[in-house]
Amino acid sequence: MSDRGKDLFDLGRHASFKSRADGDVLVLPERAIRIGGSGSEILRLCVGGRARHAIVAEMHRRYPDTLELEAEVDRFLTEMLRLGGLARISVDAGNSE
Repeated sequence: MSDRGKDLFDLGRHASFKSRADGDVLVLPERAIRIGGSGSEILRLCVGGRARHAIVAEMHRRYPDTLELEAEVDRFLTEMLRLGGLARISVDAGNSE
């Protein structure tokens, strides 16, 4: 997965992310997915919109010795996009509206 300009990742339109005593849950229409470990951290980073490179950089800061971290982040983002938990938002830097 590569960055496409100023694209941001944010929760999907019909998704919500809930922190509960028994763990974090991504709530989608007709299903809920328990999210644990670094997946929860990545989703938290996405809330409000964040670029892929910023997500990867923050995860590297938190886990500097983790091999294949960028590939793992990409796999997680791709799966969350597929499920509708995340949406890719194009930010047009030249648009002043």
